[in-house]
Amino acid sequence: IGQVEAGKVLVFPGEYSHWHNMRVIIDALVDRNHIVTVLVSSSSPTVPHTRKERFDFNVFEVNIKKEEARAMWSEFTNLWMNDTATKYERVFMFWRVMTNFILNTEDICKGVFYNKDLLRALHESHYDVLISDPMMPCSDLMAQTLNIPHVLSLRATFAYTFERLCGQMPAPASYVPAVALNDHLTDRMSFTERVKNMLLYIIHTTIFRLQMKFTYDWLYTEIW
Repeated sequence: IGQVEAGKVLVFPGEYSHWHNMRVIIDALVDRNHIVTVLVSSSSPTVPHTRKERFDFNVFEVNIKKEEARAMWSEFTNLWMNDTATKYERVFMFWRVMTNFILNTEDICKGVFYNKDLLRALHESHYDVLISDPMMPCSDLMAQTLNIPHVLSLRATFAYTFERLCGQMPAPASYVPAVALNDHLTDRMSFTERVKNMLLYIIHTTIFRLQMKFTYDWLYTEIW
């Protein structure tokens, strides 16, 4: 059996179920003797960064308080579980949740990239790879700044928008369902289902481009 070397892994996890998903990956890496550091904000409501673990935590400060972050994520969860709201109420709730989510995104990005001591420490640690949850902002810039490979822990967006436009992932609309929540769509679709699937791709792609233009473009320009 040939010898192998353990690596240094930087992890940028998400919250709630996304953290539990990432925790499985972290435990598997530690079991294989990799050195793992979990980068987490001071506002994280679910990542137990004060607990002693087999890996290290690197906590960076943000302006948002933990209670505010918990309320934001709770509202995000309630949006998908609210079956009594009307169509217009759901639209209003969605935009309110997304506004708060973008503010949280901005706070986390600035908490990382405006902290020169943190960036210097990350550079000097010489990590081999960054594993991040797709819900965590600016992880792509972090990987580029550290000049290391970037791995996402799970599918990022509806209609695979990030994956298609940023990662060049092939996703023909005739065979790949656009929305995971639509379990009735499979790789074998009728003509009507393919038309519906194509419309979903168009809608999600349009929303993504508008969201990038009016939110993340200026944020990335400011911090980069």
